[in-house]
Amino acid sequence: MRGSIHDEAVELLLSSMSQKGGEGLPTSFYFGKPGARQWERNFGVDFYYKANKLNRAALYVREKGPAYLKYLAISDIWSLLQDFVRENYWYLMSDTFFIQFDGSYAERISAIAKLQFSDALAVSEIFQPRNQLTLFPLVSVQVKSDFDSEVFFLTEPGSLTASKLPSNIDHQQIAPAKFPPLMDFKGRQEFPNSWLGIRAPAIRVSNKMKAAILGALALTPLPRYRHSFSDRKMFGGYCSIGDSMTFAFGAAHTPPLMQNILITKQDHVWLNTLSLKLAKNERAVRRQIKALEYFYRAWELEPSDRFSVLCMTLDAIFGINDTATQAVIDGVKNTLGHHISDSRLRQLMQLRASVIHGGAPDVYDSRKYGRYYDDYEADPIHDLELVAATCLRLQIFGGALKEHPDPNAQIIAEAQAKGRLPKNLSLGTILEDFPTSDTL
Repeated sequence: MRGSIHDEAVELLLSSMSQKGGEGLPTSFYFGKPGARQWERNFGVDFYYKANKLNRAALYVREKGPAYLKYLAISDIWSLLQDFVRENYWYLMSDTFFIQFDGSYAERISAIAKLQFSDALAVSEIFQPRNQLTLFPLVSVQVKSDFDSEVFFLTEPGSLTASKLPSNIDHQQIAPAKFPPLMDFKGRQEFPNSWLGIRAPAIRVSNKMKAAILGALALTPLPRYRHSFSDRKMFGGYCSIGDSMTFAFGAAHTPPLMQNILITKQDHVWLNTLSLKLAKNERAVRRQIKALEYFYRAWELEPSDRFSVLCMTLDAIFGINDTATQAVIDGVKNTLGHHISDSRLRQLMQLRASVIHGGAPDVYDSRKYGRYYDDYEADPIHDLELVAATCLRLQIFGGALKEHPDPNAQIIAEAQAKGRLPKNLSLGTILEDFPTSDTL
């Protein structure tokens, strides 16, 4: 007995299928030999899926299968498995066609047919996916030095050339400077400052990866600029390029920053680290990617709404089961150093507990918020974001991801010299003495 991942997945999948309805989900379709064209599918079949058992099969495939499956919802994996059954029912035909039987398909199908079904699953697009390219137009990100990896690229519009595009499309029809990037499109047109291109098997996967990538980009501006927004015109959407090309307009992918994020050669090291992690399946790495997704969600929120999502960011990277609060405290101190004030960090975590566990739906409603302000003369929301951002940079990127230089450093220095700004701009934050973080 082989006992491979594919064998076990087939056993679980067949256990979800039966001829008896009961509480099952009915399905019917025409089939033929694998790869048959639609008019060659001349055999019809009706059966039922038991939802709880199909869910078990989907969870197993998600856990044991390729890394991209971790970015998909369970309902998406249901659809992939059902599509696989429709495409490969031929292997089950001799044991089921015109035969009435009780029990599940797993009990009925022969060992030989199961092996054929398993071999088909091993080479299916579930386990051997084909990537498509999804292009996301970015407005507040400017690329000075193009980055390209196996998983994603960041490029200025003029660099969206044949080398970055699928070989099966007519590159002469691509207009890289505009969105949608189609030469003959006559409708609404916008002009991005850069392109984020992601190579993944499905648009949902690309969207999840986009959140992690942009969450990492959100770590690069100094705190004073990360949430400094303008009224400039923004747009978003995507263009997916596979066997065909589709596009849609949508919400902007980043907030309308006052200062564009600039991607230079110095960013390529951490971008490459992120690309490698996006393709990994290890649990610890997956937690890091989720933490970046949470940080991305927090980016454009109001401070009071941002606080709870930042708590989730720390929980994602440090939290362990029922000991989340202590695990976060230990994780932060181990990452930033034990010189971080223990009492101040614990008070910040008490405010976190108040918000997360329903004591204060709005962080400003918690008495612990005012107490923290009184004790330390600092905003706990700002402090929590400093802790989360610095931990993400160190835990995920080993310090390779550096905050970008202050684009207004000279103007600020001149204003300080003329007495228009205080000499000391310190906000008295929890990381005031931390050597690698700009705390303003």
